[in-house]
Amino acid sequence: MVTDETPRFAADRMLMRLARWLRLLGADVITDASVGGAELLKRARAEGRILLTRDKRLRAASDAFFIESNNLRDQLPAVLAHFAIDPGVRAFTRCSRCNLLLAGVARELVSLRVPPYVFASHDRFAECPGCGRIYWPETHPRRIAAILESITHR
Repeated sequence: MVTDETPRFAADRMLMRLARWLRLLGADVITDASVGGAELLKRARAEGRILLTRDKRLRAASDAFFIESNNLRDQLPAVLAHFAIDPGVRAFTRCSRCNLLLAGVARELVSLRVPPYVFASHDRFAECPGCGRIYWPETHPRRIAAILESITHR
């Protein structure tokens, strides 16, 4: 039996870019730029999430992980190492914008929603059930994997 042991996160407004990258790697990360750190910590606790924060006032919270750096190239490896997240296990399973799990969608249903060359050269597509964004393998995953490799293995 496989269990989902990947931690669930809440990222404060100073870590929106990190949240997006973690979502690309399949992590469940909520964000809300309209609320302050203390309020987001309260929500994270209510939902059983770990708060990722740059707010020095919250660094002592037992269920918060303080991120020292402003640089994504330092932030992402720190989170991946601390929480033992394997980037290859769930990558590209969540919407980078909405955080919802992607659902497979029939190729015919996306013909007018993706560029013609993408439709002509791909057989598999996924859709975010929240925002309707369409994802497909190849270009983006390869580019993101290359960037991830350069970030995590420097």
